Amino acid sequence: MRLLKKILFFTVGLVAVIIISAAAFVYFYKDRIIQQFITEANKSLNTPVKVGKIEISVWESFPDLSIDIFDMYVEDSSPRDNALFTAKKVSFVINPIEAWNGNYSVRGLQIETSKLNPVIDVHGQNNFTVFKEQPANAKTIALQLENISLFSTEINYDNEEIHQHYSISSKKLITSIGFANNNYEVTTKGDIHSNQFKIDKLMFFENKELSVVLDFSLNNTQKSIDINSSSIAIGKSIFEVKGNYSFKSKNILDISATGKNTNIQTLLSFIPGELSKQFAQYQSKGDVYFNTTIKGEVSKTKSPFFTVSFGCNNASFSHPSYKSKIEHANIEGSFASSSLTDFSRAELFVKNMSGELNGKNFEGNFSLQDFKDPSVTGNFKGELDATSIENFYHIKNIKNIGGLLKANVSFAGKLSLLKNKNTAQKVKADGTIEMHNIRFTEEERNITFEDLNGSLQFNNNDLALSNVSGKLGKSDFLMNGFLKNVMTFLLFENQPIGIEADLSSNYLDVDHLFKIGFGEIGSANFGFSISPLLHLNFNCNIKSLSYKKFKPREIKGNLLIRNQKAISRNTRLKALGGDINLNGIVDAKNPKAINITGIFNAKGIQVDSAFYVFDNFYQSFIEGRHLKGEAFADVTLEATLNEKLALQPETLIADINATLKNGELNNFEPLQKLNKYLDDEGLSKLRFGELKNEIHVENKTVFIPQMEIKSNISTFQLSGTHTFDQHIDYHIIAPLRNKKKIDKDEAFGAVEEDGTGKTKLFIKITGTTDNYTIGLDKQAVKKKIISDLKKEVKELKDAFKTKGQQKKKEIELQKDEYFDWDE
Repeated sequence: MRLLKKILFFTVGLVAVIIISAAAFVYFYKDRIIQQFITEANKSLNTPVKVGKIEISVWESFPDLSIDIFDMYVEDSSPRDNALFTAKKVSFVINPIEAWNGNYSVRGLQIETSKLNPVIDVHGQNNFTVFKEQPANAKTIALQLENISLFSTEINYDNEEIHQHYSISSKKLITSIGFANNNYEVTTKGDIHSNQFKIDKLMFFENKELSVVLDFSLNNTQKSIDINSSSIAIGKSIFEVKGNYSFKSKNILDISATGKNTNIQTLLSFIPGELSKQFAQYQSKGDVYFNTTIKGEVSKTKSPFFTVSFGCNNASFSHPSYKSKIEHANIEGSFASSSLTDFSRAELFVKNMSGELNGKNFEGNFSLQDFKDPSVTGNFKGELDATSIENFYHIKNIKNIGGLLKANVSFAGKLSLLKNKNTAQKVKADGTIEMHNIRFTEEERNITFEDLNGSLQFNNNDLALSNVSGKLGKSDFLMNGFLKNVMTFLLFENQPIGIEADLSSNYLDVDHLFKIGFGEIGSANFGFSISPLLHLNFNCNIKSLSYKKFKPREIKGNLLIRNQKAISRNTRLKALGGDINLNGIVDAKNPKAINITGIFNAKGIQVDSAFYVFDNFYQSFIEGRHLKGEAFADVTLEATLNEKLALQPETLIADINATLKNGELNNFEPLQKLNKYLDDEGLSKLRFGELKNEIHVENKTVFIPQMEIKSNISTFQLSGTHTFDQHIDYHIIAPLRNKKKIDKDEAFGAVEEDGTGKTKLFIKITGTTDNYTIGLDKQAVKKKIISDLKKEVKELKDAFKTKGQQKKKEIELQKDEYFDWDE
C-alpha cells in the first residue's frame, strides 16, 4: 500500500510537472511560436494575411497547442486588393514539440463566421492564386485533418468571363483533408443553403436547402479534381454525383448526376426563374426520374454540353390547396443544349405524355428545337373539365371557371414563319376544340363569359368559328366565320387579327361593351380608340341593343373595321317609333380628333322621343314636352369628336332635309308671347299637318331657311339662326288679323300689304334662349334679310355637298374592295 501511494504520488507529480512545464513553455515561448507560425505560413502565401490578434492555449487540446486567430483577413491575388477570405475566428491544433523544431503539422482546424469570395475576371484571371509553389524538400504545413468544423460559412463565386455567379451558405460543415505529394483528399458533410446559382440571366436553386456528402481528390500537379462517391440531397431526393474537372491548360468538365427518389420538386429545382416558383407547392407520388450530364470545355468562348433526361411512370401530381389531381401520368422527356450558358440552340422533347385529370383522359407530345428560332411540333387530344383545370392550376386573373373542353389539335412549324403573312400558311395547325357550356370571369375588369358553346376549327394560321355562342354580361352572341392570322396574334406582340363573321344577337349591352373596351363612359379613364391591328367584317343581325337611353331594335347591316376606321353600311334599325337607315365612317387614326361622317334616313321618328333620348340635344329652349309629331329626314353630316366622344362643336357640319307630319307645338313660351301682336289664344296649342325645310348646320350655327307653317290657327313663315351658345335670331311673318292690336306708327316698316287686301306682320325674336326679346321686324323687308339668309344657306350647302362626295364614295365601297386580308 505504501508502494502504491508512492507510485500514485510520483505519477501525479509527473503530470503536474508536465502541465506546469507546458504552461511555462507556452508562456515563455508564446511569441516565438506565434512568430514562427506566421513566418512559415507566409512562406506558402503570395498575398498578405492580416489578423486582429493571436492567442495560444495549452488546455483546449492538451497535450497539443491550440492557436486561435481572430479577425483573419486574406487578401486576394488580384490587383484590386479585395478580400479573398475573412473569418471571425480560426483555430489550429499543432504539436508543440514539432512546432519548436519548425515543423507545423496541423492536426485540427475550426473556422467560425467566414466568407470566401473567389472570382475569375473577364480576362480569365483568378483572384485565388495565393499559395506559392514549394520545393520538394521545403518544410510546409502538412495537412492530415479530421473533423474540420466550419461554422456560419458563406461562399460567393463569380466567373465574370462566362457570366456565372454561385452563392451558398452553411451553418455547419464537417470536413476532413488529407495532403500528400501536392495532392488533396477531401471529404465534406453537412447542410448547405443555396442562395442562388446564376448562369448568364437564368436563375437556378434559389433559396434551396441541400444536404451534401462530398468526396473528391485534388491533384495540384495535374490540376484536376476527381469526384468520388458524392451525393447531394434535395428534400428526400438524392443525386449521386461523379465525374472530373481538369483545369491545367483548359477547363474541362465531365460530371453526371443520377437522381434517386426524385419528385416534382426535384425537377422544379432545375427550372430557372419565376416558372419554378409558380409550381413550388405541387406534390408528386410515383416514379419520377431525373438525370443530367455536363461535359466539355469552360472558357470565355466555350461552354460545356448539357443534357437532362426526365419523366415519370404512373405518377400523380397535386397541389395541397386545390381539389384536382393528375393521376396515372406518364412522361418521357429530354433537354439538351450545346452550351450551359446559352440555350438558344437547345432542344426539348416531351413524348408519350398521358394521364387523367379528375377522371378525364388526355395525351400528347411536344418538341421545341432551336430556342433562338423555335421550331415547334406538338399534338394534344383529350377531354378536360374546365373546373378541374382551375382546381389544379390557378390561372392568373381568371376565376369561376366551368364547362367542358374537348380537343384534338396538332401544330408543326417554325414560329418565325408566323410573323409574315406570306409565310404564315407554311406553319401547319389542324384540329378542333369543342366548347360545352364554358364559363369564366376575368377578374381585373370583372368580365364574365357564360354558356360558351360551339366548335373552333384550326386551319393553319386561321381559326374557323362554327356556331360559337355565349353570353358576355347581359349581352348574348352567336358567331359563324373566321379569325384570320390568329396564331400569329396569340404568339407575338403587335400582330394584326382579322375577323370575318356573321354576328347574331338577341341583345347587346353597348354601355357594358364600351366599359370593357374603353373604360367607364364619362369617367376620367374613358378613351375611345380603334386598334390599328384590328381588321373586322361583321354582318350583324341584332334584335335589340341599348346605349344610354337609345334602345334600337331589329338592327341589320354590315360593319367594317380596318386602318383604324369603322364603316357601317346599309345599317337598318327601328328606333324612336320609326325606321332608320344608316351609313357612316368613324376615322380614329388620330385619337384626339376622331372624324365621323354619316348619311342616314329616318322615317316616322317620334320627335318627342328623339328629344328625350338625346337629352333635348343639350339645350333647354325647346324641349320634348313642347313637340310632338312624326319626323322624316335625310341627313348628311360630318364632325370631329375627342377621345371622350365629346363633340368639338366648331367641326359639325350637317344638311338636314326634314319633314314633320301631324306636328304639335305646345306651351312654347316664345310663341305664346306672339299673342301681343297676333291676338290669338290658340298659340299655346299649335297644330300643323306637314312642315318641310332644309336646315343646315355649320360654324356652330343652325341655319333655318324660310319655311311655311300651315297650322290650325293660321299660316306662318319662319326663318332664322340658332347658335350653339344659344344666341337666337328668328324671323316670323304672320297675317295681321286685328289691326287695332298694334300701333300703326310703331309698326311702320314691319307691316306689308300683299296685294289681296291681306296684311302681313314681320316679327323677330332675338337675344339668347335665357334672355330674349320679341318685337316688330322693321328691317326685314328693307334689308331682304330672309332672302339673304336663303342665299347664304344655299352656298353653304353646295360647298358641303361637294366636300362630302369622297366620304360618300368611301361609305359605298364594295366589301371585297375594302376587306382584303391578303393585301
